[in-house]
Amino acid sequence: MFSWSLAVRNLKRRRLRTALTASGIVVGISMMFILLSLVSGMETQARSMARALGGADITVSNSTSFRDRMGGGGFFGALPSPSTLDASIAETISGIPGVYAVSPQFSFSGSINGRRVTVYGVEPASYEIVTGGLNIVEGRFLSENSDGEIVMGKAMMDFLNLTLGQTVNLSAGQEEEGRIFTVVGVFETGMIFQEYAGYVTLADAQNITGEHGLVTQILVKCEDPSTVSDVVSLISSTVPDVRVTTPTATIQQASQMLNTLTMFFATIGLVALFAGSFGVINTMIMSVTERTREIGVLKAIGAKNHNIMKIFLAESLLIGLIGGGVGVAVGSILAYVFPMLTSGLFAAGASPFGMRNPFSSAVNAGLGGRATSTIMFATPAITPLNITICFSLGALVGILAGLYPAWRASRMKPVEALRHA
Repeated sequence: MFSWSLAVRNLKRRRLRTALTASGIVVGISMMFILLSLVSGMETQARSMARALGGADITVSNSTSFRDRMGGGGFFGALPSPSTLDASIAETISGIPGVYAVSPQFSFSGSINGRRVTVYGVEPASYEIVTGGLNIVEGRFLSENSDGEIVMGKAMMDFLNLTLGQTVNLSAGQEEEGRIFTVVGVFETGMIFQEYAGYVTLADAQNITGEHGLVTQILVKCEDPSTVSDVVSLISSTVPDVRVTTPTATIQQASQMLNTLTMFFATIGLVALFAGSFGVINTMIMSVTERTREIGVLKAIGAKNHNIMKIFLAESLLIGLIGGGVGVAVGSILAYVFPMLTSGLFAAGASPFGMRNPFSSAVNAGLGGRATSTIMFATPAITPLNITICFSLGALVGILAGLYPAWRASRMKPVEALRHA
């Protein structure tokens, strides 16, 4: 107890130096906390999408990600579109043992009243069986006879200031002219970025794009969830040149990517902390030098080596705790400001032009293509684990940085220390 009271008194006596020393730890801890919170937020959102939009057990798509519809490509060519499959493959997959139902769909980057969105062409009946359908909050979902009808997300409806029953102009690719569709339903997901999308019948999607008899994904529902891996193997061996994904595998891929980001960001934070530790070492060595006579007096009245070590370790630990606590507090605030200052760096959605980034493509592939063409920024997740890790690191840096100065102080001989002027 004496060691702690003496340590607190000495730190208070040199408040400015204590604050400057702790600031080095604050910078490292806050940087690490910001980056870890952002990565945790991205992982939470990826898992939320899987829970909210999951339904299909398996998604089958072309083994090549994109192709140029016009064959030109480049900066002056058409926008690349998802690679397609022959619609007859759906019938082949439906005959595989263990498959309960299949639902082909055609997704493309379209334009609704001039606003770029992702449009999904589906077979209404099979789509509801396989995925469980959309959360319709107004109107109804599509039916087999829904020629010229569209279901839109609530956020998109609000953005375009539309109401149920109104008509919209839907076009595909770079086309200026399109077809007129009537809004018959509005769906809501609870996540705004997912509501910038539209659903039409598969036939309408194929007619608009000119891709008759083709689909971009085939959603599969298994008879027994425990047989998903077996069905995946059968599909891969039965149908050539296809990519077969599951929500679980997709989330695992996303988690691996996020773990890599976590290690990278943690390394940056540790480097900053390592630099900050030199400030603590320098301060403690100065403190030992300044208090040489005080150390001699303490030893002369009976203080042991371990007592002297405790005093200086307590000081360095307090500096680490102060740095860790302030760093967590500052990091918690900056974690919400940082994404705004670096807009797009931590985007986990798709671009305004319908071009998906790798993160969203990986996640959405396992969700039956239920994505949108808008940018989603990662919302930081401040978790108790991250707080504990960062706070503990601050304390650990303080202790390690104070070991040598404390050992040096404890090894002083009383007579030599008392002679120090």
